[in-house]
Amino acid sequence: MRKVLGLFTLALALAGCGELQLGAPVSGELRVGESVSVELPPAEERPDGTLRPGVKVYRLVGGSGPVRVGVVSAQLEGRARLRLTLYDGNYVVQGVSVARNYFALGPELAPLGLETLGLTPDPGIRLNFKAQAGKAYYLKVENFAPEEDTVSLYAEDFTPNLMGQGETFSSGTVTGAIEFLGEFDRYDVASATYLRLFYSGPLDLVALLYERPSDPTPLTLDSVYACAPVSPATLLVVRDRGLARAGFDEEGSGRYTLELSNTPCP
Repeated sequence: MRKVLGLFTLALALAGCGELQLGAPVSGELRVGESVSVELPPAEERPDGTLRPGVKVYRLVGGSGPVRVGVVSAQLEGRARLRLTLYDGNYVVQGVSVARNYFALGPELAPLGLETLGLTPDPGIRLNFKAQAGKAYYLKVENFAPEEDTVSLYAEDFTPNLMGQGETFSSGTVTGAIEFLGEFDRYDVASATYLRLFYSGPLDLVALLYERPSDPTPLTLDSVYACAPVSPATLLVVRDRGLARAGFDEEGSGRYTLELSNTPCP
């Protein structure tokens, strides 16, 4: 069964009626399954040289279960400099977009200029979360470009990758994905063989091998040390090392592959 560990909290007080601290008045509602066109003012340079982004805030309505929210520039496109932040009803940060292919618990990097990814249609910036019915959420979209931008802000239900819910893994390959902040996938290894982890992306992804559930020192596989012998009754856990990043079920993002075979490790 997938679990989501508790997220760290960043308490944000209300600054005036209907305003988020360091944000803007709520501009309207965004229903899950719909999109809105948003006019974002340009960023302004403060006297100290930092940028004050153009900001709009929307209340998210109707979410229940896995929800993906995102914003795509229709005006600046590849020159866009956008950031999307999700808050819960208590104005606690739930996730911040960092780049096209992953999001995090906080703005660990400055907003990036969006670069073309080959022939892939522009996905803008996105993040996933597990909405609870009846609870309020807010989306803040920020424009760090020196020009105004027109963007499409959307919210949609989606079906996450279902691998990693404690199922038995005895041979061959499985492909899972870390799609939520704090998520970890679990597998029950049922054979004595060799395990390989295949992952290339922005997450600090690790596969932890526990000889027993209470094992305090699990063997850790990552992108460097990616192969190890395993024995039956091993608990295998895959997650972001710091539980602070997540991506999407896409190559070069949150998707990973595990392989069990009789081929010894190098």
